[in-house]
Amino acid sequence: MTLFEQPPQRSRRPVDTEPFASLSRSRRRRRTLVGSGIVAVALLLVTVVVLATGADRALVAQVEGWVGPRTLAADISAVADRAFLTDDGRELLTLVGARSAHGDDLQRSCGVTDTADDHAVAGCYSLAGIFVFVPTDPRVADAAVTTLAHELLHAAFDRLGSGEVWHVRDMLHAALDGVAPDDPVRQQIDWSVGDHEENRDTELFAYLGSQVRPEDGFDPELEAVYARYFTDRAALVEVDHRVTAEVDGLISEYEQADAALVQAMTDAATQRAQLDAEREAYERDRKIYQQDADRYNSLAPEERAQWRQDWMGADGVLHSGTWQEALAGRLADLDARHADLEQRVAAVEAADADAFARRAAIEGQYADVLAVTKALDPAAAGS
Repeated sequence: MTLFEQPPQRSRRPVDTEPFASLSRSRRRRRTLVGSGIVAVALLLVTVVVLATGADRALVAQVEGWVGPRTLAADISAVADRAFLTDDGRELLTLVGARSAHGDDLQRSCGVTDTADDHAVAGCYSLAGIFVFVPTDPRVADAAVTTLAHELLHAAFDRLGSGEVWHVRDMLHAALDGVAPDDPVRQQIDWSVGDHEENRDTELFAYLGSQVRPEDGFDPELEAVYARYFTDRAALVEVDHRVTAEVDGLISEYEQADAALVQAMTDAATQRAQLDAEREAYERDRKIYQQDADRYNSLAPEERAQWRQDWMGADGVLHSGTWQEALAGRLADLDARHADLEQRVAAVEAADADAFARRAAIEGQYADVLAVTKALDPAAAGS
């Protein structure tokens, strides 16, 4: 079964909602055995030995004998065309059967009755066939390629010979040892296995085969097993990386723009506050100047000449002179401050306009991220 994990909350939209509440980024996959009618009855009869003895292979062969090859619908056939399948891989897919599903249909088909809030079923493999969620957004439509390949590898693992499967298991565990400890696929495998340790080998086969390829590949014998089903496994793995990069890129661009908007709004608010404070100081100094000028003008010329004053210029230099010189110097400073304030008003208004324009652009980016979010959510897409 393929589950998509929902990510933690990210930076906030310029409004009060979170854009990533339902975005499916990391994939959590778990094998399931479900069926209906006679298939379900057959499964019930052999449940005790299916997981422990390899009797599932006999059951699979028996069910395939009953059902026979199946016709692939056009949408699944198109996904398969992009999955680098060999003739044997395509034949196996046709034999197992596959169809697209989403929402309640997908959950019913995969036998899911209760899914955690942070996960959504995106695909599964069972005796009834393979079920795949196919996103409609072309930017992330190839997520279905990885899901299909993953589920097909479960089917392939079930068909490995009883002697070969043990050697493949050994090679899988050796291959996992070469995967970086912080590679997300390790956690995905553990999540998928959960309490069903008996599923670890098939999950390793599916995850490593569809999502991981070292530069020089795995053990040549393991790569030869995968080569039965895929013509170019490196290209297949790159599909998963490309879809992840597409989504991460959209989110990163949004978050960078959001951060730039926050900074622009903060800068504009700071400039506005500084401007307002300096305008208040200017108005206060202008009133004091006017009071002194009025007093100066009220005196007789001979009395004005008796006064000398010290004043601090706008340049921070202490000046000394007659009262008339002091008033003239202070007025010149006030005029210079007024001109500077007028220029800064224009700059602050331009900063406000820039922040508004950024906000409008980010709203568009938010809508784009939300569209991809919904496109990747099996429960939201057309459910």
